[in-house]
Amino acid sequence: MSTGEKQRTARRRALAALGRPGAIWRSVTTSAAAALMLGLLLGIVAPMLSDWSTFGHHDWDVVTSYRYITSVSLLKYGEAPYWHPWLCGGFPAFGHVEGATNFVSPYLPFYLLMEVQKALRIEILGAAITSLLGSFLLARRYTRSVALASFVAIVFTLNGRWALQTAVGHSWHLQYCWLPWVLLFFERSIDPGKLHNALYGGATLGLMCHLGAIYPLPHTAISLCVYGLLFAVFTRDWRPIQSVAITGFSGLGFASPKLFAIAEGMTRAPRLIGSKEKIGLDQLVVMMTDTNQGLGARPIRVPAYGWHEWGIYVGAIPLLLLLVALLFARGPRGNALRLTGGLLLLLGFGAFHAYSPWSLLHRLPVFSSQHVPSRFLYPMLLFSSLALVVVVARYLDHHLIRRAWLDVPLLALTAYVGVDIARVANQPFQGSFWMQVPDKYEVAELFEHRTRSPIHYKRRDWAEPALLPMFTNTGVLECYGLPNLEVGALATTDPDYRGRAHVLEGDGTAKVVDWSPNRVVVEVDGAKPGDTLVYNMNHDPGWSANGKPVHAVDRRIATKLGSETRIVFEYFPRTFRYSLPLFFTTLGLSIGVPLWIRRRRRRKPVKPSPEAPS
Repeated sequence: MSTGEKQRTARRRALAALGRPGAIWRSVTTSAAAALMLGLLLGIVAPMLSDWSTFGHHDWDVVTSYRYITSVSLLKYGEAPYWHPWLCGGFPAFGHVEGATNFVSPYLPFYLLMEVQKALRIEILGAAITSLLGSFLLARRYTRSVALASFVAIVFTLNGRWALQTAVGHSWHLQYCWLPWVLLFFERSIDPGKLHNALYGGATLGLMCHLGAIYPLPHTAISLCVYGLLFAVFTRDWRPIQSVAITGFSGLGFASPKLFAIAEGMTRAPRLIGSKEKIGLDQLVVMMTDTNQGLGARPIRVPAYGWHEWGIYVGAIPLLLLLVALLFARGPRGNALRLTGGLLLLLGFGAFHAYSPWSLLHRLPVFSSQHVPSRFLYPMLLFSSLALVVVVARYLDHHLIRRAWLDVPLLALTAYVGVDIARVANQPFQGSFWMQVPDKYEVAELFEHRTRSPIHYKRRDWAEPALLPMFTNTGVLECYGLPNLEVGALATTDPDYRGRAHVLEGDGTAKVVDWSPNRVVVEVDGAKPGDTLVYNMNHDPGWSANGKPVHAVDRRIATKLGSETRIVFEYFPRTFRYSLPLFFTTLGLSIGVPLWIRRRRRRKPVKPSPEAPS
């Protein structure tokens, strides 16, 4: 070995020896941070995990029924969960924004292998862990500090709003867990040679749509657009805009099967909601610092709805730190983060003026179907806490290179903040999962509609059960959660009820001989060609009769009879003829284009070999 090689080897060994203590400290703090975050999560949801047989109250009953349709359709009938016949006279399960959200989902195996209330707990835990991990990894792109990254993950994921929304059954709120992942893929995509990460961000947006992210998806989309545009302006680089465009268009393709089905339903029954709610700065401070955050709490007067729509406890220390970040973050990334967080904060104040950000945004499609603008405060926490990381990392990171142990006391401070947040966030879960199914109930052999549920929980909640009638194979017409649906199906007690299927004219009779949610076989006797056969289910243009379109009779499914005596009604989402080709095209391009680019980069031109001398 030459003298130069020996010197280089000695230098490498010296640097390795210098970095070894730092690596050890980072491993220790990372392990401690993971244990801290998991421990805080389990401490918050401990009341929910104490008894896995109970069901959630408030909205959990109806959103659990939206998931149970997937299990029943696949396991009992061998069908995809396209139609939900048990609620409100029938509606498109897959075409409802919160319907069948566990079908295209990483949690589908749990719902197929476990009881629905147990699988639901797995989904809640999984979403929280997904959020903690994603926000931690995102923050680590901006800092060497494990403690700072843990602070971001805890404040964003486990704050009081997450606990309140989860405790009352707003399962769509769980899908905010994908927001940090979309931002992470965006950040990676603007690195040299990493543009393909924008496709991963688009796939994440598509998954959010399939999971029922009625609020998180639009909030994520607008946040990404604003942040990407600001980052492009401050860096004077067009790549962030390119990345946002790829993320958006690929996200549309991945979301199309669910998104197009939802859009078709909303064109027939638009969901337009007025939203004049507003809050002031004094109310916001109480929402974020008052420790009285139980489900029945109301520390201050709020514009509408329960406290679960307003409380968002983080504590006084994080609130002050986030304020510092919004005021003092600098640099291209810091400015982009704090301005995006500031816009989300202004949106969270609601309709405080005719030209406030929310008043203007609420006029646009999608956002005109939303209300309670305080929900923008949840993503605001992520952007403002990331801005804080940018501020602190400027002074901290160069010390951590040689003094990695400094992260330990910082992690202790993070733990102090986290324990305080967890202590308050635990309150809503104290009274969330207490509903019990009766010990005995009868299951109807034939499916029929009733006005109200024939079965109730041992202790009743505020609304009629939606899940329990499914257990008894009974449809209920008076149900919660579908306010714009026009009900045409008749209950068995209705004077005009003539059976599950009937011939409208003459003496013909009809009998349902085979039934499943998406497919019904009716045998007709004594009817004449031209008579009308009516199936007692809400009409939807996705239904067909022997492959031909159906029409509506008093908002029920009907078809004109010919010479056939056996009619097969089937439901299939009409939008699949457009959305499935778009989905698979997007998937193919997302796989094929990066591979083609990678191979092209690896392919080097072959230089002609020089001629041998003569």
